[in-house]
Amino acid sequence: MSDLVVVGRVVKAHGIRGEVVVEVLSNVPGRFDAGATVFLAGTRRTIAGSRPHQGRLLVRLDGVPDRTAAELLRGASLEAPAADVSDEDTYYAHELVGMAVVGEDGAALGVVRSLVELPEAAGYDLLEVARTDGSTWLLPAVDDYVEVEDAPDGGERLRLVDPPAGLVDGEPDVAAPDADG
Repeated sequence: MSDLVVVGRVVKAHGIRGEVVVEVLSNVPGRFDAGATVFLAGTRRTIAGSRPHQGRLLVRLDGVPDRTAAELLRGASLEAPAADVSDEDTYYAHELVGMAVVGEDGAALGVVRSLVELPEAAGYDLLEVARTDGSTWLLPAVDDYVEVEDAPDGGERLRLVDPPAGLVDGEPDVAAPDADG
């Protein structure tokens, strides 16, 4: 089942009827609706119900009858078949890793090495970009700063779009304070 992607993580048990608190990692509509299928540790489970709760979801899974069973799921990943996003401007994190990053002028800036997940409240994640000299820098993964474009070699690459001063070179666009005060 290599076409499965992580769509959520069980944070903890909730209540006494087998519900679990799930941190949602997918924005596919209906992913956690009653009747939807997910995989938990390789086992197919049907979602019996779900409801929002404090920025997360409370999810009831078939085969999880009580709190004791729900507690055993803490930290487990929920997986589901990857959604077809080929007609959208949406990319999975694993699709960005390894992608070249270029500046507005097309100059090479590095290659995406990994994704740094920030808390949901941040509203975005960071891409760790490795330069050819071995140093790295962090690029906010937001439409305001990057766009995916076709590369001359036929693949895809990330192009910076109107980056704020200091984003690429690490130098702040602020004068250093005087030593005299």
